Amino acid sequence: MRKVLSTVALLLTACAMSAQVSVVKEAKSLKGKPEEAAKVIEAALTNSETASDPETWKLAGDFQKAIYDEENMKLYLPGGGATADTTKLYNSLVKMFEYYLKCDEVEQAQVTSGKLKKAKLRKKNAETLKALRNNLINGGVDAFNKNDYKAAQNYFGLFVDVVGAPMFADDAALQADTLNALYANYAAMAAANLEDHDAVLKYGKIGKESNEEGWRSLMFMAETYSKELKDTVQWVATLKEGMQKFPSQDFFVGNIMDYYIQKGLVEEAVAEIDALLAKKETPYYLYVKGVLQYEQKSYDDAIVTLKRIIDLNDGLVAEAYSKMGDCYFFPAQVVVEANSTIAIEDPQYAENDKKIVELYEKAKPYYEKAKEAAPDNNRLWGQFLLNIYWKLNRAEYEALEKEMGY
Repeated sequence: MRKVLSTVALLLTACAMSAQVSVVKEAKSLKGKPEEAAKVIEAALTNSETASDPETWKLAGDFQKAIYDEENMKLYLPGGGATADTTKLYNSLVKMFEYYLKCDEVEQAQVTSGKLKKAKLRKKNAETLKALRNNLINGGVDAFNKNDYKAAQNYFGLFVDVVGAPMFADDAALQADTLNALYANYAAMAAANLEDHDAVLKYGKIGKESNEEGWRSLMFMAETYSKELKDTVQWVATLKEGMQKFPSQDFFVGNIMDYYIQKGLVEEAVAEIDALLAKKETPYYLYVKGVLQYEQKSYDDAIVTLKRIIDLNDGLVAEAYSKMGDCYFFPAQVVVEANSTIAIEDPQYAENDKKIVELYEKAKPYYEKAKEAAPDNNRLWGQFLLNIYWKLNRAEYEALEKEMGY
């Protein structure tokens, strides 16, 4: 009985193998109809016997290339762009890459096992993939424009990943291709939109090496470390790296300075901003230093630094005027608070009140300059001037209150 069962099993296995071989033959016979052939051969890609044959994967890749070529040709025909199915175009391109890469993997396994003496398909497949690799960028851009971030990550990610494929290990030109790092940024961006944190870090570590766009990867990595992974150490390290590599990107400087201030590490922050100012003086760096000096209560020094922004007249002028006003307004609030605990008849109360008026009068022109420079941004001057006018000139207070719609 056992012998009969074994014979039946062998017959079933032979039939299954024969069926899959027939599938491959049928697919070959449909070569002129690549879409039909591609559907037929799918069954052979999941069968252990035919899937272990590199020729199966090569054939599957060839069908996808034929589909791609057909749609791609439409783009170059008069009026063809309107009839080309770009979704089919780029999907076939991705599948072709996947199948040719799998073909190489299977073929190399047979070379390693001794079943094959040498790889026969690698060279041609590699030439095809290399020639069409840049078209993955077009697929990524097309997907991004449609807000299809999953597809965009797939296209850009494949563009990056293929460089690490064994078939390209000795391709020096491809390994040195700067587009790899450039488009890793966009793979990281798509991953960030998908909240795929592992992919953000994977592609970000490659993308950050791009001289043009590497700041994007570092920004996405920093946000992932901070918001998703709650890894403050890596967050700070990434911000510092971004600040050093891309000092013109305010994101890194602003975040690291906020962190220093929150942690009371103002001296360290001043040292960092001074190092940046030594390389290049910008309104933003000057503003940051002015804020840090303000935090140190070095108000006179802060005003000197902030006035330099006014001299440059190249952005942040309203913010600089507002912060100069803060250098007098907020010290006045300390005196206001002190007076709230003193009886009005106490001589110290009158002395403090005089000091408040003096500080308000110094703050007033700076806030008014901020209002003049940024009339629509009353966050910089509105409440401060209302407080000052209430103390110094009720008519101005009422006029400003009316102007602000209160």
